[in-house]
Amino acid sequence: MERRQFLTLAGLAGLAVVSPLAVREGHAENDKYAGPYWIMVNAGGGWDPTMLCDPKGGADPQNPKAVNHAYTPAQIGKAGAISYAPIAYSSNGVPVQSAKSFFEKHGKRLTILNGVDTSTNNHDAGSRTIWSGQLSEGHPSFAALAAAFATRTTPVPLAYLSSGGFDATAGLVSLARIGDTGSIRNISYPNAINPNDPNSTDTFHTADTAARIAKAQNDRIDALRKKERLTTVGSALSSLFLARQSDGGLSRLGDELANVKLVNYPGDFPALAGADGYYEIENMLRQAQIALHSFKSGVAVSANLDFGGFDTHDNADDRQTRQLMGLLFGLDYLFTQIDALGLTDQVYVMVGSDFGRTPYYNSGNGKDHWNITSVMCAGPKIPGNRVIGSTDAEFKTVTLNPKTLAPDPSGIRLEPMHLHHALRKIAGITGTDLDTQFGLPGDELPLFG
Repeated sequence: MERRQFLTLAGLAGLAVVSPLAVREGHAENDKYAGPYWIMVNAGGGWDPTMLCDPKGGADPQNPKAVNHAYTPAQIGKAGAISYAPIAYSSNGVPVQSAKSFFEKHGKRLTILNGVDTSTNNHDAGSRTIWSGQLSEGHPSFAALAAAFATRTTPVPLAYLSSGGFDATAGLVSLARIGDTGSIRNISYPNAINPNDPNSTDTFHTADTAARIAKAQNDRIDALRKKERLTTVGSALSSLFLARQSDGGLSRLGDELANVKLVNYPGDFPALAGADGYYEIENMLRQAQIALHSFKSGVAVSANLDFGGFDTHDNADDRQTRQLMGLLFGLDYLFTQIDALGLTDQVYVMVGSDFGRTPYYNSGNGKDHWNITSVMCAGPKIPGNRVIGSTDAEFKTVTLNPKTLAPDPSGIRLEPMHLHHALRKIAGITGTDLDTQFGLPGDELPLFG
């Protein structure tokens, strides 16, 4: 399949290819990356773990200081080692998703970290520390770091896909955003009279003439780039050089997607007949499709999936229930597709949010920002049916022993940096120059064994 056909399919899912700051030279067109792959699922806005995987339950719904009004402690569910809040969401009377069905089905693959202290209640800082392990600016997301590390040996055209959330690259790797593709098509197809019409064959020049023009442009830009001494100008020339090339690796993804129909919610789920569809779920399902098929075709390393709507300063119980169950519906689809595509032993998934919500309600029955949160992780080297860390009855972190990970009054607080030490170790980044360049504070904990 040609690059034009690939971008047509990608456009339906909102995938826009963006050039990196640097061009790696001399890689073969048929290089194919074979894993591991990384998916970061961002619950944007600050989710409430007490409504998901760190349940508390409220004894008195009339008490504004109750941790939760949605359920009582006696209603808390259990799937293996994982406790969950007994919440579910229905639309027009049709059950969409429940925490019970999700954790009973997928708990065996999850390690859940509770009581993670982000040290902030600011959205930007919280997102940054959850996804990079650092509160300070200037650090790449883990997904960008993993993509940069992997593509040192096998460069790929779509190393890092992102639909939102914290996706800073620190200039290490190319980024492909999931967004509007109109301007990208104009740039990608300079010879097409109507580049936004995939069925049009009208061109300004013949194919041979267009190829000669493109070669002359690339040769000139490449010559300028190689002798440029100013980093900023050189990076800009590199971006232009890569943007004007047609990377043959994309054809593999085009072939992979040729017979793939982008999923429709709720239309493609017969059990949901009669339910209202909402955009966030369908968008996340399509993000997952593009990411997984990019992995399967060997043209990408990591991806951000984004599912927002968690900043619930009012009507927290209703809004958190709706968004959390939508997120779990998307995660159920993601894990199911990972297995169906034969990627179970290659794909890692991390699910997190900016921070948590307060262990009490405000005057609008909402919950405000709280520095304590939870993270869910899965993957071939991550043990399942496991919970690390905890919080007390007031949703405050319980310190843990750094060796045994058991609760310990003299222990340490579980922080995002500890998780990122563990992720870097699995990815093989620990001890490399990238690990040193973007160093993490704190010590390693045996989070994944």
